[in-house]
Amino acid sequence: MPFGFSVILIYNIFQKINVSDVDITSQYKRAYNIDTFYLEHNKQLNKDENYEKIVERIHLEKYAIDNNIKYNILINSQNESAILPPDARILLMKVFDNFEVLIIFFIIYLSCTIISEEYYSGTIKNILIKPYKRVKILFSKILTDFLIIILVVLILVTFQYVLGGLLFGFESYSLDAIRYNTISQDIETMNLVKYILLLFTTKMFMYVILSSFSLLFGIITNNMALNILISLGAYFLSTFEILKNNITNYIFIYNWDISKYLFTDSTMLWQSIIISSISLLIFLLLIIIIFNKKDVRNI
Repeated sequence: MPFGFSVILIYNIFQKINVSDVDITSQYKRAYNIDTFYLEHNKQLNKDENYEKIVERIHLEKYAIDNNIKYNILINSQNESAILPPDARILLMKVFDNFEVLIIFFIIYLSCTIISEEYYSGTIKNILIKPYKRVKILFSKILTDFLIIILVVLILVTFQYVLGGLLFGFESYSLDAIRYNTISQDIETMNLVKYILLLFTTKMFMYVILSSFSLLFGIITNNMALNILISLGAYFLSTFEILKNNITNYIFIYNWDISKYLFTDSTMLWQSIIISSISLLIFLLLIIIIFNKKDVRNI
């Protein structure tokens, strides 16, 4: 993880160096006028940008103008023609968007090695001869894996909190998290701590499922490189929104990131929670069955 902390540090310093002293109110007005024009002439301009994101920006920009907000509240996207400088609060809100790849790499590496490394090195034999049931040994490994993931994510978020506060000032943390709810088509405000906890909780679904997926293939293949390749492939495949359709909508990799439905679609939110929970239980069940039946005599 030292590499990950270095990446976060460099990113934050870069953001600090590039902060511009601008009239934020005029920038919001400029962004609002441009986005409104884009929306009204969307078909003629054929702009290569998500329509819903423009709609979200317009509502947030109007809210900022009407309430004389002097800080950046555009978390999902920003009009490139307007300058809205970052602060500690917005960087903390975007911590998973900015650094999730680091978390994913760590999860896959940890989960691919915590059990499969025992098979690869042959030490699994020494573990299994101890007077403990295989299920108990397995659950200790799984629990350790999950706890380390939770701890690392908490450390990463805390690191961003402290670093952002030192570079940009801690005062912005007293401001609420502001999001546009596409269901109610209205602005929602939430205590920043509550928002980060909500984001953390929903993200953990994906992290735990991906970890279980890696653990499963680690037991099946005993091949660390192949396991890492498969796990990374599953994650990156899940990021291709173009592949989503009526069939893939029920595949676990397109449902494990529950956080993206928090302010958009309550039906999809519950569907994702159900599919993710079922997928996790299936993976854990398969891990137990395969681990119990796996022959280690020839390892």
